Amino acid sequence: MKKYPVFLMAGRDPERREIMQVLDPEEKYKSKCQLDLHGKPIIQWVIDELEKSEYVDQIYVLGLSEDDLSLKGNLEYIPVETTAEVYDKYIVGFDYLIEKGKYHDIAVMCGSDIPAVELESIEKFMKAVSEKEDHDFIWGVVPEEVAAAEFPEHDRTVGHFTDHSLFPGDIFALSYRGIVNGEKTIRSLSDNRKKRSFWSVVWLIATKPRTWGKIIKVFRKKASTKDAKKIFEIAFKCKAEIVIIEDLGFGYDMDLHKDYKRLEKYMLKTKLKDKK
Repeated sequence: MKKYPVFLMAGRDPERREIMQVLDPEEKYKSKCQLDLHGKPIIQWVIDELEKSEYVDQIYVLGLSEDDLSLKGNLEYIPVETTAEVYDKYIVGFDYLIEKGKYHDIAVMCGSDIPAVELESIEKFMKAVSEKEDHDFIWGVVPEEVAAAEFPEHDRTVGHFTDHSLFPGDIFALSYRGIVNGEKTIRSLSDNRKKRSFWSVVWLIATKPRTWGKIIKVFRKKASTKDAKKIFEIAFKCKAEIVIIEDLGFGYDMDLHKDYKRLEKYMLKTKLKDKK
């Protein structure tokens, strides 16, 4: 069985988000993943699930050090600033693997604030990665109905296509080649994420003339997930794939205080249902 390095992204944006302003007003923590949830740090819930997977070679924490938080597990900490740009963290991660003689063509990027994620969904995604190693970008996405069934007002950013309505998962795989070739796009998307501007992202992709036909289909609501994948391939100059994961926890991260409260209740019905 093939195994893959997992970069556990434990940093944050330079500006503290609303969730930290509400739950950590004294600014004790560097990152929201350090917040306590049902007796342990949010990030520990993610680590515990990742460590059950036979596809995981090693978990590398980026954005926190051992001095910031005492975590359980077979972990390695890669030195990088907590507020470093996402692209820089990717590169630092791969450079670390190269330095340690552990280089792999593709690495899995995992958010540290998805405590409800389940082993079954991690395994499904990792299996897909093992079958598509020739790809540069493999993204796990979640059907909107999975979120709507639990949280009717889920606030996820949803892409509506002719065959599916999907929102981004918080686990994806990137090749080193894809990161290097897509530096400009990744940095631009990272900036746009901070600006919270959907249209600026669309404009970025629209600067690639080959995407125009597909983008027109998106605006006319006639695009399929196959069209969306093609747009990504053109924008990132890579070979891309999406994997549909029917697990709310796979894509429900914590950007807002209300996300924390929702997952706090949700986990009582899932991971903690036998401990009531």
